[in-house]
Amino acid sequence: MKKYLIYLLTSFCFTNNFYPEDNSNVNYTQIFFKWPQIENTISYTLTLTPEIGNPLIINSESNSIINTEYLSWGMQYTWEICGNNEIDQIISCHEPKNLIINPLPLYYPNQLDVLLLSENDYYDGITILDFDSMRFSSALDKHGVPIWFIDRSLFGNFNSKILVTELLTSGNFTGIGIGSGYEFDINGNVFFETPSEYPVHHDFIRKDNTYFLINAVNELNPCPDDCPDNLPEDIFWQGDRFIQLDLEGELIWEWNTFDYIDLNEYNPRYLDRLSNSYPEEESMDWTHANSIFYNGDNIFVSIRNLSRIIKIDYSTKDIKWHIGDTEFMNEIYFDNQIEFSQQHSIKKLDNGNVLFFDNHTFLEPQISRCIEFQYDQDLNTAEVVWEYILPDSLFTGSRGECDRLDNGNTLINVGRTGNVYEVNVNDEIIWHLRMKNNDLDISSFRAERVDNLYPLAYSVIIQNLKGDYNNYYIQNTEDIIEFTLHNIGWEDQEFIFSIYNTQNEEIYNNLLTADAYSEANIQIDTSIITITNNEEYKLKISPTSKPDSYQEIYFYIEGILGDFNNDSIVNIIDIIIMVNSILANEYNALYDLNNDQLNNILDIIRLMNIILD
Repeated sequence: MKKYLIYLLTSFCFTNNFYPEDNSNVNYTQIFFKWPQIENTISYTLTLTPEIGNPLIINSESNSIINTEYLSWGMQYTWEICGNNEIDQIISCHEPKNLIINPLPLYYPNQLDVLLLSENDYYDGITILDFDSMRFSSALDKHGVPIWFIDRSLFGNFNSKILVTELLTSGNFTGIGIGSGYEFDINGNVFFETPSEYPVHHDFIRKDNTYFLINAVNELNPCPDDCPDNLPEDIFWQGDRFIQLDLEGELIWEWNTFDYIDLNEYNPRYLDRLSNSYPEEESMDWTHANSIFYNGDNIFVSIRNLSRIIKIDYSTKDIKWHIGDTEFMNEIYFDNQIEFSQQHSIKKLDNGNVLFFDNHTFLEPQISRCIEFQYDQDLNTAEVVWEYILPDSLFTGSRGECDRLDNGNTLINVGRTGNVYEVNVNDEIIWHLRMKNNDLDISSFRAERVDNLYPLAYSVIIQNLKGDYNNYYIQNTEDIIEFTLHNIGWEDQEFIFSIYNTQNEEIYNNLLTADAYSEANIQIDTSIITITNNEEYKLKISPTSKPDSYQEIYFYIEGILGDFNNDSIVNIIDIIIMVNSILANEYNALYDLNNDQLNNILDIIRLMNIILD
């Protein structure tokens, strides 16, 4: 069997092998660290040393780690990685890198207080939420300590604003600015902005590699029969379009309220409001949609000003049913109705039920609540199966969200009151966050609980890797490249493995699914691929959720093991080359045939055995 040395040069598209990059400035204290392998390492030690204070030491079995220990805002850290052997002795260390954690912005809220925390029942993780009245978003730990914030100045030159709507599997965020929807990364780098012809309000999400948004639309239509005397015969009605865009911003699908809701179905309250503000205001706020939920076959939407929830067939665009205030309905779908008003944040749960926040505005008593209901389209029935009624002191006329957590708890954002609750399955409050700034309540739309900031975080360990950083090779006796992928993120991820030749043609492709917090071993049989000696090849590892976060490994086949003069023969001449190097007392990993970090007589014996074989 021929024996080869496979040489590798590794590079990461965004980090030059180290993440964060040296001298990075970040707006978060929960840091994902990633670094190149160190030869013969069993484990790694990360040492984080602040400008002031004691170092933090963290151990890892892979070449990546997520630090969830407390780090200080406005502090510079030095971080150093060392590799350890099987008895925890340091083998080698990478050069130290610097990391700067920026101070919190001057506009950060000054009164974030956790009034209640039940450690045993709290669903572990951090809470991502928007500070709507302060025009930006942040992430907090269970004690209300800030973990991350997004710099609002990155989103618009005037009156800038960014409210997070969700954290994606890719680790990117979606959010809403002034009239625009964005996808951006943890540092605020924008990957997508909605085209100017689709101004966004209230909701913007990414699903199945497409974007959904709500877009207001005005049409001139006759004023209703009870039209106030000061309004003209024809007035502008403001409705909504629910729009789906592809990743390039091209229109895929839309649903217009003017096409599917009759103009007889309106709330007289908003006609009166137009009358009171006319002519300064020229349109009646007819529908005021505020939430969209897509699950592949159907779309659920919340029409606030009609106090209505609609289920839409995605393929036909037909209304399957609607539920809400029957005073504004031409057609009633369910025999038993559920009383709610001015609702927000519609969601379909895994059990098939619907969960939403009922603001209960204009109803008596005015008490906001979460509602979960089940429905049967065939029997035309809808039934509340769970509700959580908030104290009357926490009534919120607008905003609000109910989010079901994986352990059955419910996270409740109480809109304009500046309160966030977590309640358990027994309706007991187990976490209560109060948000104020200068004694004023902070209004908020959404809150989301996640494990940490990194649903996507991975690294690769190559088996039998030798050499130093930027001078790696694999010493191998078989036509196999073997490595271990460590998925330390909290989402299951798919990875594509590809090999490209010097013409950048793909000659190998495979797909791997890695569960959250797991590792997977991969073997690539190079004997089934046409490999030419001394030509460079590229192994590319790409997560499908974020292809631009790929890792690339460059390698080439140097030749037969022991053929130091590249004449395709291993003989006495190669022994002489090795002996001369040993006599010069110059270590060369190429001649270290037994991988003991030395060049000596044992390597000569190994080379002689190769010749005799």
